[in-house]
Amino acid sequence: MNRKMLVMKNSTMGLICQGITFLFTFLTRSLFIRYIGIELLSINSTFVSVLGTISLAELGFHSAIVYSLYKPLHDQNEALINDVMNIMKVVYRGVGVFLLIASVAVMPFLKYILTGISITPSIYGYFLLQAAASAGTYFFAYKRALLYADQKNYVAKTIDLILGILFNILQCISILLMRSYVIYLGLKCLQTVTSNLTVHFYCSKRYHYLHRSPFNTEKFREVWTNVKNVFAGKFAGYIYSSTDNLVISAFVSTISVGYLVNYTTVTKNLTALALSALDPVAPVIGNYLVENKESKKREKIFMLSTYARYLLNLAVMVPVWVLIDDFIVLWIGKDMVLPRVITILLAIDCYISLVHSATLDFINGEGLFQESKKVEIRGAVVNVITSVCLAQFMGMTGVLAGTVISQLCFWTGRSYIVYKYCIGAGRKAYAMYWLKSGFLGVGFIAAFLLCDKIYQWIVIANPITRFIVGGFVCEMILFVFVLVVFSPLQEQKTLKRYAVAFLRKKWDKVKLSTKKVQKNVY
Repeated sequence: MNRKMLVMKNSTMGLICQGITFLFTFLTRSLFIRYIGIELLSINSTFVSVLGTISLAELGFHSAIVYSLYKPLHDQNEALINDVMNIMKVVYRGVGVFLLIASVAVMPFLKYILTGISITPSIYGYFLLQAAASAGTYFFAYKRALLYADQKNYVAKTIDLILGILFNILQCISILLMRSYVIYLGLKCLQTVTSNLTVHFYCSKRYHYLHRSPFNTEKFREVWTNVKNVFAGKFAGYIYSSTDNLVISAFVSTISVGYLVNYTTVTKNLTALALSALDPVAPVIGNYLVENKESKKREKIFMLSTYARYLLNLAVMVPVWVLIDDFIVLWIGKDMVLPRVITILLAIDCYISLVHSATLDFINGEGLFQESKKVEIRGAVVNVITSVCLAQFMGMTGVLAGTVISQLCFWTGRSYIVYKYCIGAGRKAYAMYWLKSGFLGVGFIAAFLLCDKIYQWIVIANPITRFIVGGFVCEMILFVFVLVVFSPLQEQKTLKRYAVAFLRKKWDKVKLSTKKVQKNVY
């Protein structure tokens, strides 16, 4: 199967899987709030952040291993692939055990993190169940890295999809009939273990050369060198994704986390949905960088990848930020709506996160872990300091403002690394990148303001009908906006050419099939 077909299969399955996960997330969350309560939901979200801290023990092994697999997979070096996977197996099982032990050690400190909540023995029991579910992600999960590096992640996604539907239905039933948080967590833990075991057995059959062998110490040292550098990125990613909830819980209130997570549930799931279409491109880029060293071609692919993410940002995030407050009202009630400044900060954060994610694909694909280490550490430190300091004066708004500031640090630093070490271009090319990024940013703001203004003009009595019509109108406006405003861009012309070629190819296949049917009839 060629690369284009693999990318299409991985993207399609990623979109389907993420889309169904997205729907079930809202269904289970709605039932959770109604039948179990916002307090336990807030506690659950804080626990996820606490366990995210402990799971830093993984140290970024996944990224380092995936990078270590690109070349042996390209060269079909089965012995080396086996050595790398054996290293990951030992490490991941060790991390799983460590996570369980560390979770027990953290329990006495939960009372300092959960503010405004009465700490009971059952709270500790919930935490241990959540820890078991998190630890379960590391047992038998190491073979997922091989599927991802080999551009066959659609297999793991298919398995996750089937089991996800089954267990989400069971979770909904448990909430409706039993209203039990314990059963909810137990099913979550069982889903993780079952999914990982299924992927494990598939890989054992598919990659017949995987077997027990002596631990390759020399290869481990090589991987460990990358891991030490990747850890900075892992730490920075944790700071970005998890500390907001912890800071808000500790300095504002734990209940406030639940209100914010209602919004981030929407944004994170839609961001994941958008990125799932482009996630399969990462291993393709990794393989492309192994084969191609020409600076101009690398820059062309980088800019094309960045622009594709920008278009996804427009198509997904502009309607979200126009409609999100109305969606929250329709979903869980007007009492859950947050101030507009919160949604604006979340919008900026999502925009930066999506658009600059192309830099991560190139940094990981080229193995620039050492070069990016200082950038990651600087961004993480900025996030913690600004979030904690601003939280004292501005509450939740200050925490989110600190996150936006750190995101700008990540973007500037990572893009500089890509241009200097991966593309090998000078300052002029880097300045042009930021000039184009500024133009796209202004375009995003203009598109948002235009859609928001027109949505306010829509007068329909039924709120659900108004919401649906508003979303459709936003997408139509954005389609015309992109065609008119961005038509001079080279990336727009390239994507248009690819789209026309793809549609023409599909049309030719349809015509050929029609002719065959007509021939058989006559």
